[in-house]
Amino acid sequence: MGIIKKRFDRNYFENILYREIPGSQRNRNRLKLIMDIKKNGKLLEIGCGSGGFLDLAAEYFDVDGIDISRYSVHHLKKRHGGKIILGNIVHTKLKKNYYDVIVIFNVLEHIKRPELAIRNIYNGLKQGGVLVGSVPNNSSLFGSFAAWFINSFIDKTHCSTFQPNYWLKAFKKYNFRKINFFGEIIFSRNRNRYLKRKYWRHLSFNLMFICKK
Repeated sequence: MGIIKKRFDRNYFENILYREIPGSQRNRNRLKLIMDIKKNGKLLEIGCGSGGFLDLAAEYFDVDGIDISRYSVHHLKKRHGGKIILGNIVHTKLKKNYYDVIVIFNVLEHIKRPELAIRNIYNGLKQGGVLVGSVPNNSSLFGSFAAWFINSFIDKTHCSTFQPNYWLKAFKKYNFRKINFFGEIIFSRNRNRYLKRKYWRHLSFNLMFICKK
């Protein structure tokens, strides 16, 4: 556990590839996805990092955050207080039927057994609650190459970059319904575009998912 936390220290979050701009276009797009479904309520972000998305969401939602990084939690507590906790989503039990929205952007690929995190997330959502998140799109020649390149040279903390069918089965296993997959093209850490037509599998860096309980 200590080794994992050291990987997500100050250097990780302040690296130019991961540096987040407050109010970025990418985070605004993420928030719009959620606001199209839920306008308010209790929202949990798993892997809140430097807090750019959580800060935006706090304007509309009662927000909580969980992260495995002591560095991240220390700095976010200055803005959000006790609503931010240090923990691993696999081992940290969430309040049952508590959240209207749970978001988990590019976190599941860092977890050796992501299905355990999905089970925990499902239990933490209210009936009718929504899970929104993303994972690398390890699909097609382009997606597979992108996942391999990122895993090998950019972020070696990735250990679970699976194809879309794996994620579909995992969400269905824990009774999520109305599962919607689409793609995300990333222009930079702070800019993106969503692809919702059928060719998203061939062009997208990330697989986006919206799952309803």
